[in-house]
Amino acid sequence: MDNSSNNKLDPQLVELIEQAPKAIKPQQDLWQGIEKQLDKTDFQQLDLKSNRPQHWRRLAIACMLLFTTLLANNMWQSHLRSTTDPGLLLTLADIRKQHLQQVEQLSLQQHVNWQGTRLSDPFEKGIEQLRQAAEQIYHALQQSPHDKELWQLWLWTHEKEIELLQQGQSLPTTPPSQGALI
Repeated sequence: MDNSSNNKLDPQLVELIEQAPKAIKPQQDLWQGIEKQLDKTDFQQLDLKSNRPQHWRRLAIACMLLFTTLLANNMWQSHLRSTTDPGLLLTLADIRKQHLQQVEQLSLQQHVNWQGTRLSDPFEKGIEQLRQAAEQIYHALQQSPHDKELWQLWLWTHEKEIELLQQGQSLPTTPPSQGALI
């Protein structure tokens, strides 16, 4: 270095630069490793590089297997729903028939004619709504008779219809008086 430029620099910095080694040597000889790499073909070098990121390949394979399993499970479930079991459909029809017989029997045993009273409107509306819901659920059950929740809902509508019919039997046949006489 030029002495005129050294004067402009900090004296400590100049001293450190002069003390610094002129060449840096590695702690171990690297030439053997470099020489081995030079002797290998391009194909062998690519093979060594491809062995390093094996975890990505394994992860991709695992994801593909998981996706395939989920897809197969979904297809199997839809197949189960689409296949109609004649035994279940017969059971469904039998339960419907028994329920209709119970409703008919209740109407034959009717002690009072509550349908004509003002109090009967909520009961009649409730019964009609339950019957419509039961009919819709029945058609849905014919399409997928393996659905347990639909079965439970359908049977619940039948039970509630019977309960409403029985409660209707206890309704008064004459409307209550409008007011008390003084």
